This record gives sequence, structure tokens and C-alpha cells, in this order.
Amino acid sequence: MRLLHAERLEFEEFFDTQIPPYLILSHRWGEKEVSFKQMNKKRAEEGPGLTKIFKFCTLALEKRYTWVWIDTCCIDKKSSAELSEAINSMFKWYQSAEECIVYLSDVSLGDQDVGVQDFEARFSASSWFTRGWTLQELLAPRQLTFYDTDWKEIGGKDLLCRLISATTGINELFIARDSKPPLPVDSATVAIRMSWVARRKTSRSEDMAYSPLGLFDVNMPLLYGEGAEKAFVRLQTETIKKSDDETIFAWTANIGMSGMLATDPSFFAGAGAIQRAPAYGYGELRYWMTNKGLALQIPDSEWPADTSHKANTVIVIPIHIQSDSHLDLGIQLQCMNTRNIWCRTMCQSLMCVPKRTRVFSHSKKEDTSHVIYIPVSLRESYPAKVLMDRLKGQI
Repeated sequence: MRLLHAERLEFEEFFDTQIPPYLILSHRWGEKEVSFKQMNKKRAEEGPGLTKIFKFCTLALEKRYTWVWIDTCCIDKKSSAELSEAINSMFKWYQSAEECIVYLSDVSLGDQDVGVQDFEARFSASSWFTRGWTLQELLAPRQLTFYDTDWKEIGGKDLLCRLISATTGINELFIARDSKPPLPVDSATVAIRMSWVARRKTSRSEDMAYSPLGLFDVNMPLLYGEGAEKAFVRLQTETIKKSDDETIFAWTANIGMSGMLATDPSFFAGAGAIQRAPAYGYGELRYWMTNKGLALQIPDSEWPADTSHKANTVIVIPIHIQSDSHLDLGIQLQCMNTRNIWCRTMCQSLMCVPKRTRVFSHSKKEDTSHVIYIPVSLRESYPAKVLMDRLKGQI
């Protein structure tokens, strides 16, 4: 990790246990930001970017911190390897900082006392709350303090917890709790975390998948140019490898058919309250990734009785999420062809099905379950005409 000395304005690299206490900055990028090369060679131009660094370092020294980390100049973005390592480590770096300073360049409290309503309106309107990268910068730090455009202290996230929650849609328990640390991010379901991401935006489309890596505790290489859909599908695929949380399938979208995974974070916009179901004898789904897509094991009790015309067969698979009614919620799948390739249909909503116990046999000889394959993304797997032909059972 490369840190900047707050007084000498010189860089030094530290590894693992050698890393000293440091202050970390969260901010929106603006005009004339200072790069690593410019800072390292003392060639930074006068401007808002350099002023921001000076002000932050001055604040660090006032708080008795020697070392600081700023994403604009502490990463050599000309090195793709270093950039990838930094993005994959970002959540940990913000989590390990002694304190995170959030600089809201578009919020001014002015010289006069600001009324409560006026203050809340100004604070909530900051673009900082809409950006993809600042999501983990809000949730990871142990201590976080906001400053306005004039570097006047606004307050900590514990004090502003209610307002931050109302602005971001994130439950207060994940932001701050009285005399207790906030709930760990991974205690929120995958669907809820995805709903937080759905409210954000990034300048580069792939960053909608790269910016929340730490929220899902996954690592993956950065492939700028792959496109937003591929990047987001990769994020979900990596998440599936580490988690059995079925709420990752609890997305909805105004499309007729799809692969098993969401192709855009906005598909989780309505998933902010989805919880995993308590164990009541209901077995969880069994699924794994293959070169044919997601393999899904379906017990005999959920398999349709009449599959004489396998192409176009429709089944509804319950997923392990809470429901307030006497019904379970599930997703509808339809067979696309005789080669056991299926797709998700009726994606506009989750389907209601009667509650029942899912039973898998522990004996291979007695196992009568069925395995089907669903591409993670139909657009990536099949050209449009082939896709329509297969859905119609013509192939």
C-alpha cells in the first residue's frame, strides 16, 4: 500500500503488518486532479486537485496523523496491475483506516447558521451519495466524518445515520448503532446489497460491477472494454462461488425472458427488503456453475408430471426467501430445446407457489432429481434469431 507523508508530501510503500495508522479520503473527482506521476515528480499544477490534497494533509496533521491515502495520487493508474490490485483491495483499505474523511465539494454550510430542513436538503443532494465508488467508502470505514466544500466539519456518520439512511436506502443498522459497531455488510442478503448498488452510477459502465467488489467479498480481474453486462454477470458468478444465498436470483425486470442472472444492477432496485427464509424443513436449491451455464438440481417433487414435449415445458422453482403469505416466491423457467437448456421467463415479478418441503435423496441410487442448465446470460450465449428459434422449439 502506497501512502503519502502528510508533511513531506512524499510517498512510501508499506506491506501488511508494516502499514502505519493512516487517514483516508473519500470524495468526488473534479477538475485538475493530481496523478501519482505528477505528485511523485513534484510537477502538480496549481488547481482544485492540488488544493484538496494540501487541505486534507493539513487536516491529517491537525488530527495527529502522519500518513494519508488519496485515490487520485496514491495509485499509479498507468499500471494496470497496480490499478487492479488497488480496486480489489479498496474495501479493506477503507476498513483498515483510522478514520475516513468525506469531502463534499458540492455542499456548503456557509457562514450563517443553517436551519435543519435546509441542512438536510443540502446534505442529501450531494452527488457523493449517488456514485458507485462511494458506496463501499461509506460502509467500510470504522469512523467516518463529513466535511463541506470549505473543509468545515459537518459531523460523523453515527450522528447523521438517520439522514444517510433516508438518502441512500441503506438500513441504519449497517451505517451506525448506538455504542455498537454497525452490522457487518455481509449480514445483509445479496439481494439487499445489490439494491444498494442499483441506486448508484459510475462514469465507466464496467465500474458498476467493479466498484462493489468488497461488498460481496470477491476478487476478480478488471477487463475494461468487456462491457457493463459481462462485468456484472461476472460479479454475480464470483458471488455464487462464495455464497449459497438464493436471493441473488430474486431480481425482476420488464423483459420476457432471460438467463439466470441479472444483466444490470437496476434489476435489483426493488429487492431492498428481501431476506432469506428461516429453515423450516425447506431444502435450499442445489446449483453450480458449468460450461453450459448454471446447473440447477430439481427434486422429483417439483418436476412437472408431463414432460412429453420437453421443449417449452414450464416449471416454477421456489427460492429460499422470506414471504409474509402462505405462499413461497419463485422464478419461472422454460425449456428452450431438447438439449436441456432452459431460460427464465415472466421476469417482471417473482411467482407465487404453494409452500412445500424440498427433499433431495442422500443416496445416489435413490436419487430421482433432475439437473437442468440455464445460461447466465442469454444475450452472451445465443444470437437473437437462434434464441427465438430455440424458444419456439424449432431447433
